[in-house]
Amino acid sequence: MKPIFFLTLISGLAASVVEGSARAHRQARRPQPSIEFEPEIVQPSLKLDKVNLKQLTEAPAISPRAANDFYECRNARPAPSDNDCNSIIDNVFALDQSITVASNACLTFQFGTCWGFFCSLCETLTTDTTFIGNQLISAEALCVANGQIGTVVSNDAPQWQAGFVYQGAGLPDYDVC
Repeated sequence: MKPIFFLTLISGLAASVVEGSARAHRQARRPQPSIEFEPEIVQPSLKLDKVNLKQLTEAPAISPRAANDFYECRNARPAPSDNDCNSIIDNVFALDQSITVASNACLTFQFGTCWGFFCSLCETLTTDTTFIGNQLISAEALCVANGQIGTVVSNDAPQWQAGFVYQGAGLPDYDVC
């Protein structure tokens, strides 16, 4: 009886190890979440007055062009998750590509509760994802890290805006042209 019990125990353990190994292999092959990159044209929908824009100051976490840019943070309930917005930033940098954005059009980056955006406001703009990622870092550091939504806006040609809103919210539209 003892040899049969021992063999049953060994075969049961072997089956568990094989099943656990297969489960771990399936989990390892599951793709990690990434942002949804939509290069289609999206129109900004929330008209905002530029009177509330504040000038950016030089700071390590903020874009090196900060002296020419402005920002606005706004309270939102609910606010996007800072972790979700940081995932967008990481994935935008990982794209590592050139992008052309048509006049008055936006690129959106979606992950969890956070929607990131980059819009060309007055004319067609050719840039790259490193530039876009740096602008999103500014909006995250100034606004999202403090539980708000926010936008960084350039008054200099070519004018653009970048920032974060809660999933499904309208994108801001600043008249700086």
